[in-house]
Amino acid sequence: MYSSIITQNYINNKLRNHIDGMDNDTLQWYSEPLRFDDIFAGSFLIFFGSFFIALYSLVAYVMFKSDKDIIGFRYLFSASVADVLLLFNYSIWPGITILMKSEIIPKHMRHWFQMYLDWVWFSMCYHYMIVSWSRFAAIRFPNTFRTQKRLLSYSICFCCYIFALIQVLLTHFQPWYVVFYFEPSQYGMLSEDFEKYLTEGQSFFFITFHILMVIIPIFFYTYAIILLLKHKHVKFFSQRKNVLSQSKTYQNIVLNSNMRHSNVESRLIFPCLFNTIVFIIGQVVITLGTGEGKWATWTVLILFGANSAVNPLLLLIFSTTIREKILKILGFHQDNEKKFTHNGKAVSFSHPRSFTNANVQINVSPFYDRSIKSENSYTLSSHHINDDDEILGQSVPV
Repeated sequence: MYSSIITQNYINNKLRNHIDGMDNDTLQWYSEPLRFDDIFAGSFLIFFGSFFIALYSLVAYVMFKSDKDIIGFRYLFSASVADVLLLFNYSIWPGITILMKSEIIPKHMRHWFQMYLDWVWFSMCYHYMIVSWSRFAAIRFPNTFRTQKRLLSYSICFCCYIFALIQVLLTHFQPWYVVFYFEPSQYGMLSEDFEKYLTEGQSFFFITFHILMVIIPIFFYTYAIILLLKHKHVKFFSQRKNVLSQSKTYQNIVLNSNMRHSNVESRLIFPCLFNTIVFIIGQVVITLGTGEGKWATWTVLILFGANSAVNPLLLLIFSTTIREKILKILGFHQDNEKKFTHNGKAVSFSHPRSFTNANVQINVSPFYDRSIKSENSYTLSSHHINDDDEILGQSVPV
């Protein structure tokens, strides 16, 4: 991560002298009141981080409340925790330091604060791998993945934070490790020893880690997409057959619900894949360089924040479930006619005999009646999928 930040800050570090660790321009900046560019840089970072933290928190709340039905939401919710922390670390916190003209963290505490920053960053990187695996598992093993326990899902997610902590403890106390810190006058992060960072292995360590965290998700996403394409035509004919026999067997109603559930899980591959692409593009752009000076380091912070900020936008674009639930929370209810249409569709498949004679009362045992109600409730709890079914319904392996 920090190899990209240092590229823009090399000249700034070389110009620093040993007079209180600052050059004359930096000392003058601290002695003057805030200027317009300082206020803009700090305020924009704070507004940017606050807005997307609020939006992401709302999306995360919806995913957490729906994670009993949509297993993939569990992994995305865990990833959202790391992303929200990253938005605070690289948007709100540096914005505060700029407006206050203070690093805030004492110099002797830089190392410990750096450990926290790296822990959050490594956790986010590990989530790329876990989320990509969850998308692959949802497509390759839909029935098994659908019955996964919440404890198991969140235990896997918790391992991301544990492994990140272990990685931090194993690296931060090595003699080759270089500390980074926020420098308000430069609108970004600087290193304490750039030459040491380049020559003693830390730069190579970060580059290797990031390449690995990119290769693994690409493998899972590629495999998952191949499976989707492979089953596309088979699924088309299978669905047509199910429609023709839908009024004959009650088991097909359960199959239809499972197909809808698989559609939601499979559709989540698109925001996850695009987020990985955004991460790769961001790392390439930062590594190639964004220029020199304080606005270059400020741009680096924006790019790091955008890496996390894009996630809730992608989820809102590609997930009908999240969109509808957020609209409901915000008070924008759907038309009653649309709701009636969805409910009517689900009720029409409540029992095969309803197709032949709606006026005939069916005598069934209480146990069978309860099972029908249970299955109907499962059908109605499919989050009213509309465009999810239409787009992926013919390409999802079940």
